Amino acid sequence: MPATRSARAPTRRQALAEAPISKHTGIALNTQRPTASLKSTFAVTKHSTDLVGKTKTKPTLFVATKSVLSRATSAPQIIGREAEQTAIRGFLRASVEQGRGGSMYVSGNPGTGKTACLQSLIKQSSASFTSVLVNCVPLTQPGQVYAAILRALNIETRADTALSELEQHTQHAKTPFLVILDEVDSLLGSRQEVLYRLFELAAQPNTRLALIGIANALDLTDRFLPRLQARNCEPLLLNFNPYNVTDITNILQSRLDAVCTEPVIQRAALELCARKVAATSGDLRKALDVCRHAMELAEAEHKKRQDDKENPNVVVMPRVSIMHVAKALSALSGSQAVQKLDALNFQQKLVLYAHVQVVASNTQDKRALGLAVSALYAEYRVVCGRLNMLAPVTRSEFLDLVAMMEMQGVVAVEALKNGRWGGRRATGCPGAADDRALRLLVDESDVRRALSNTPALAPIL
Repeated sequence: MPATRSARAPTRRQALAEAPISKHTGIALNTQRPTASLKSTFAVTKHSTDLVGKTKTKPTLFVATKSVLSRATSAPQIIGREAEQTAIRGFLRASVEQGRGGSMYVSGNPGTGKTACLQSLIKQSSASFTSVLVNCVPLTQPGQVYAAILRALNIETRADTALSELEQHTQHAKTPFLVILDEVDSLLGSRQEVLYRLFELAAQPNTRLALIGIANALDLTDRFLPRLQARNCEPLLLNFNPYNVTDITNILQSRLDAVCTEPVIQRAALELCARKVAATSGDLRKALDVCRHAMELAEAEHKKRQDDKENPNVVVMPRVSIMHVAKALSALSGSQAVQKLDALNFQQKLVLYAHVQVVASNTQDKRALGLAVSALYAEYRVVCGRLNMLAPVTRSEFLDLVAMMEMQGVVAVEALKNGRWGGRRATGCPGAADDRALRLLVDESDVRRALSNTPALAPIL
């Protein structure tokens, strides 16, 4: 497969997302087993009608419906994404299904179905190959990345010898293997040499390795991996656009139809949820959260109404209306500032956390002056060391993070007023940014709330 080909969805837009913080896992995907139906997963009790025309339904149906609306539940089928599925199938046929190497970079907003679509198509493949998924976020050293891949393949290794062993395995493996690197953009900075080496291994003649990197930055290869183009190992590019109203509605309806033929959630309520989510982020996970919360509201309202009845044995299944969805949207969406902060990726939230740490020790008058970018970068490096989770990005990459936050309306970067302030100076980091200051454009209380919802930062906030 020529390394410079590119397959893209129609519209490209800049995407940022929070990197999930969890220990890495290597998950072997069974390539022979088709996607399981949700109908076989949840036991649903049938309903009946009594003499007065009221429906008696056991609570298992409502519980099952909430279960299929969970983020952790796999969809019965992939709805939409025809162009993306075609591109992924083509990549699999041309690479790992033929026993050849190759690489692909999949980008897109969070909740756009990148990982789900990949895993579904891998399960549908009839070819014989091994596939593993590795989360790159908690891997702080280059050797850990190579070791994590080998361990996911059930090959015991040490970090200091993992690279040479992986190189040998790519050439001599009995069966071809596909490595999926999730949150691959977290390898930037001091670990970015790992990306060069992995993409090079996937482009070598007679390699048995096919590589797919999943991330949220659209321009990773253009900004951080220029050497890939020079070495003719640039990956195939594929972007997942945010879900539109029709896609979100159809996906939600397909999940509901998998366990119940009756409309537990009114169609108009589903469409309201889809319109609001598509207008803000196109994140399917948020639509699932809204529907689950709306069901909880309807359930609580129904229970209260049932307690007031003279005959508590008559059970009418609660229905989710537009009112319930509207309340759920209001409760989960919050202000526009909160939505902007929730859309930041993990590295950008580390920048905000460093800002919170520095300003906490200064007076309100000094805060109005803005925080010197050099002082913020120095604090950011301290925070990364304290977390011991990922290496700090370089200074130029840090400035890129700040510039993207400025474009999102979270911060403003401007000339310093009345001199610099800040707790630390970054050693050996002179430059124009020293004469610039960063100022928050959102409320500090909203920042703290967003950081507290980030599992890795909540304990130290």
